Amino acid sequence: MCLNAAYTGKVYVDSNRNGKYDKGEKLLEGVMVSDGLNVVRTTGTGTYSLAGHTGEKFLFITTPSGYYTNHKHYYRIVNGREQYDFGVLPLHSVDIASNGAHSFVHVSDTEISSKEGQEDWLANIRDYAINEKAAFIIHTGDICYEPGLKVHLSMMNSENMGVPVFYCIGNHDLVKGKSGEELYEDIYGPVYYSFDVGNVHYIVTPMLGGDYRPGYTKENVYRWLKNDLAQIPSGKPIIVFNHDLLTTDDKFVYGINESEFIDLDNHNLKAWIYGHLHINHIRKHQNAVSICTSTPIRGGIDHAAAAFRAIKVNGKGWVASELRYTYINK
Repeated sequence: MCLNAAYTGKVYVDSNRNGKYDKGEKLLEGVMVSDGLNVVRTTGTGTYSLAGHTGEKFLFITTPSGYYTNHKHYYRIVNGREQYDFGVLPLHSVDIASNGAHSFVHVSDTEISSKEGQEDWLANIRDYAINEKAAFIIHTGDICYEPGLKVHLSMMNSENMGVPVFYCIGNHDLVKGKSGEELYEDIYGPVYYSFDVGNVHYIVTPMLGGDYRPGYTKENVYRWLKNDLAQIPSGKPIIVFNHDLLTTDDKFVYGINESEFIDLDNHNLKAWIYGHLHINHIRKHQNAVSICTSTPIRGGIDHAAAAFRAIKVNGKGWVASELRYTYINK
């Protein structure tokens, strides 16, 4: 791996969908690009340059609102390669209002072991997302273990669900390997990244522990998160996804020691959305709300029926939600 090498490239609209930049295709300015630590924005010519860092694995973009990448918002860094171009595709099937309002679907803890028997709940989510023109689907982890990790993406992805699909890593997705996240990264890419929809900056963060020890640390996530947020205009709403809840008190503080921390409320946090507990629960904190959604397959340990969550976001980033129950015809 070329540590500390300069990485360059461009972000463009892949009009002919051939996976490479062709002369005349639109270049996008202001798109955030990261090497997992450093975060920059593309210039007026759609280009970027990143320094790289020790421990680098991926280059990835913050997918801009109105576009999608068919889950390929990232490249794994390859020894000897320094240029990485990112092609994005226009979104036509989703509804993002002129004031930024939109909706999305939250799914968590599917915990599958094979493709068999998954058709009904998948169809429920797909039909709802397409019918309601949801901006995206987010799965907040516990996909689950090696068998589930290997098949879930082929079942639920941006092409076959009709809307963009994003994933988080759960504690049971940290499995045996060189590091707990090795298999997840091979299939799903970076364990932390961000994307924009409407007026909201969405941030995906990873579990810091699980069945096997991860190779990343809280400090790795904190350093990147600090650089990611530094690129976000003051007052822009943010929503964070994770497999678990960050805090049980009123404040959302992500830090590594008493002097190095991020008070997410100061960055206009609107919601922290998670799973893990297999319950349906909403709590109002100091400013933001935390929202937990149970599984769409077998119901929750709080005796809740199997469901996914439909979340509506207004132009100012405030959220409202309702549960949609799977396996209920019409």
